[in-house]
Amino acid sequence: MVMQLGTDLPSPEDPDRLPYINILNHLTLCKAAVPKLHLYAPQQGILILDDLGEMTLNDHVRRFGLPASIPLYRKAIRELLTLQIIGTRKACGHCMAFHQAFDVEKLMWEMDFFLKQTVEGRLGRDIPSPRRLEIRKTFEDLCRIISEEPRYFTHRDYHSRNLMVRDGKIGIVDFQDARLGPLQYDLCSLLRDSYVVLPDETVEELIGFYIAELDRMQGTQTDTGRFRRIFDLTSIQRNLKAAGTFGFMSGVKGKDQYLKYLPNTFGYVRENLRKYPELKDMRSALGRVLPEIL
Repeated sequence: MVMQLGTDLPSPEDPDRLPYINILNHLTLCKAAVPKLHLYAPQQGILILDDLGEMTLNDHVRRFGLPASIPLYRKAIRELLTLQIIGTRKACGHCMAFHQAFDVEKLMWEMDFFLKQTVEGRLGRDIPSPRRLEIRKTFEDLCRIISEEPRYFTHRDYHSRNLMVRDGKIGIVDFQDARLGPLQYDLCSLLRDSYVVLPDETVEELIGFYIAELDRMQGTQTDTGRFRRIFDLTSIQRNLKAAGTFGFMSGVKGKDQYLKYLPNTFGYVRENLRKYPELKDMRSALGRVLPEIL
């Protein structure tokens, strides 16, 4: 597989300065399901990697149906835990992922990006200054809860379009933006995916599977209720971040095909805002400019 990178790349003598190679090297040491690097050619702006195939998990669900894809979701969860647990245990200062995290500043940047690119930009909604302050206060409260969770190696975009399927195995791509974050972040990306909407009972079964595997690997006993609450709260932030990306891709990049995923994404947010009474202020404030989540 050839990956086109562009220009202004690190020299062949110092390839680890390139985020993709830096993260790839770390994940290779962790025996994660990432492609093997065969050649780095900065003059041509390319990487040559193992071919993980052309079928994503998203493609597999569309072609073969969800029941036939559930075993692959379980494999994806096992691979995710390799990233999170083994990837974190082998933490080193050399890996770029351990020098950036989902702190309040980063999480809030993504929330502001959503307001600018999607609510104001693509949807054309006006947000008066007092309303913006009100919305941002509820966002900050949410982001603070998420940022205070223990931090693990986080892929950042662990969803069905970044998981390749070949010979019944899962391969992981698009990991160059990895950073530290809560366990639930990547699990939200997989199970609250804008591209594949899983039935509630499937989400519950897969969360249970994840927790059982997590406890087996760590010798722990997870508080399931608390884990699920943080999962739902993190999902709100993650889904609004995704909606911001869709607005940007449409309004700035002219790629309107992403807009069809906004209803799924807003549906997740709506469900979680209704689920927790303590989020009534966010639902009320955000709902005044985005009635789609009411």
